Amino acid sequence: MAPVIEVTREELVARRDAILSRLGLTLEEYLRRASESELSGEEWDVRDDLDSIAFLLNEQQFVD
Repeated sequence: MAPVIEVTREELVARRDAILSRLGLTLEEYLRRASESELSGEEWDVRDDLDSIAFLLNEQQFVD
């Protein structure tokens, strides 16, 4: 059985903020660029992480 890892909402938001800061984007800018398929390679690379964080935060932000 895999161990259960508990992460607080604050930790998830901090992780998302760190990812976006590294990209030099706000969440709104990232979401706009993603919806318009204008992401760079590095921005696409972090999409899975940001999608996972949004899921854990119960947010419906990203469009497939």
